[in-house]
Amino acid sequence: MYPIHLRIEGQAALVAGGGAVAHRKTLGLLAAGATVTVVAPELAPSLAALAAAGRIAWLKRRASADVFVSRTAPRLVFCATDDPMVNAAFGKAAKEAGALVNDATAPELCDFFLPAALRDGDLLVTVSTGGASPALARTLKKRLAARLGASWGAWLERLSHLREDAKARIKGSRAREDFWRTALSEQLLNLVEAGRLDEAEAEVRHALDSFGTES
Repeated sequence: MYPIHLRIEGQAALVAGGGAVAHRKTLGLLAAGATVTVVAPELAPSLAALAAAGRIAWLKRRASADVFVSRTAPRLVFCATDDPMVNAAFGKAAKEAGALVNDATAPELCDFFLPAALRDGDLLVTVSTGGASPALARTLKKRLAARLGASWGAWLERLSHLREDAKARIKGSRAREDFWRTALSEQLLNLVEAGRLDEAEAEVRHALDSFGTES
């Protein structure tokens, strides 16, 4: 397993299936900015609403290998029908066409797994069990969410600006690495966790001023 966060904004993805599982996969893809096509003879009301709103394309047919004959394979394919044999055959055809495949009914056939994801602004924390126990991944995500609190996304936004300041003022990647290792101290992280972001930012700016003086 090689953990990555994949940019799929504007990229094509295909979901086979029209039920609740397909709907969950589709929502995640839309949230990441993908262009989603759903292939299924019928759609659950939630998916039908997305199609009616123009947020997804709908191929009104069964998921079968010939879907890939006349179209370029999307980057990602999700097999989420309620028939494991259909999923397996469709996934095989998708792999042969060059797509990466996630099969909701057979972890052993997956090229990749979807972790439980905790999002707060640009902060993305994921928990994966390699398909062994999605329920455990979801439970651990909830525990992490309770532990982290609600300040980290806002802090990350501030930190991105502070990082640009550090780049301009500290020359050399090794020196910047040394600075951040010291600046992001346990004391500072405790301030962020407590929601005291102004104080945390002031601490970093003070550390940056001191570092620049010492340099």
